[in-house]
Amino acid sequence: MRKGLSVIILCLIMAFALVGCGTNAPASGTADTKGKANNDVLKISVAAQNNSGQVFQYMAEAHGFLKEEGIDVNMVYINNGTDAFTALAGGKVDVISTYGTGGPLIQIANGQDFTVFGGYMIIGETPLFGKPETEWKSLESFRGKKIGITRGGTPDIVLKGILYDAGMLNDVTFIEYKKNQEVLQAVASGEVDFGATATGYQLQAADLGLKVKMWPDEYWSNHSCCRMLATGAWMKDEKNQEALYRLLRAYLRAEEAMQGNKDEVVDLVVKNLDLDKATVTSFVKSEHMKYDSDPYKNSVVKMWNKMGNFGYIKDNNIKIEEHINTSIYKKALDSLIKDYPNSQFFKDKLVQFNQNNA
Repeated sequence: MRKGLSVIILCLIMAFALVGCGTNAPASGTADTKGKANNDVLKISVAAQNNSGQVFQYMAEAHGFLKEEGIDVNMVYINNGTDAFTALAGGKVDVISTYGTGGPLIQIANGQDFTVFGGYMIIGETPLFGKPETEWKSLESFRGKKIGITRGGTPDIVLKGILYDAGMLNDVTFIEYKKNQEVLQAVASGEVDFGATATGYQLQAADLGLKVKMWPDEYWSNHSCCRMLATGAWMKDEKNQEALYRLLRAYLRAEEAMQGNKDEVVDLVVKNLDLDKATVTSFVKSEHMKYDSDPYKNSVVKMWNKMGNFGYIKDNNIKIEEHINTSIYKKALDSLIKDYPNSQFFKDKLVQFNQNNA
């Protein structure tokens, strides 16, 4: 009888052990992370510029979303786009985030194995400045004028796309500069009539006595600014796909948390970057800045085609659609809708996804 009792006790111990093992093993990509941390933490490195940062990252970190989703993000700040592209191609970073769309598309056209899988800003605050007395009424005001740009940046490509569509691209003289600050100085000195800059230069322009003359997003909506990219080879690994899935879940939750909470976003950017609050407020709260994690495939394809129109992308056999992955984002969004069925934000994001990624 003692022997039988020992066998029963042993079986009970083994059963409890198996149950314990079963509850500790998360299902890859399907675990309900709502309200609890993921035990198998994956690591990923994300490159961004330190003059705009990565607001989704800061919100996700502050609200505990990264920990809950089981993703550990190492932010790497690289201000030069060329250096960022080199770092991505060389495997020094896994993802790049705040380097526009045009620059990455040029890299893809030149043979780089880059793939868009998500977004950061679909509209960047990229105004054209001029002196107060410089006349601006419509696009016709650009005819015969000199415009300062930094070649290959979003302001340059979006403006040229607008002027191409208006049949005016050859009626404007573009003067290229290496830095946005140099563009502003050229406008202030009268070297050029107008100057297009990237996000975050409004206060510097105002200090030079310059005024915003034109907002490109009013002529080309959702023109595609900063996209999130990884290399196609890196994304083939299932573990890396899982890392991107978790990252996008965390960033989508952060995007939801940002709604109506721009003051918190400003404070987090100031905390994480060497920028003053007035500068951060000027672009975070701008009506011409739109943060969005959606891949916006249609906008990327549209920019690719426009860049071909004015010679930034030469004729080649590359199909840009093969360098855009929307499935990981869609999987992340679908899972959040399942986990948070009362969230109207995620439902609206699905409608947006279907409109912009067909």
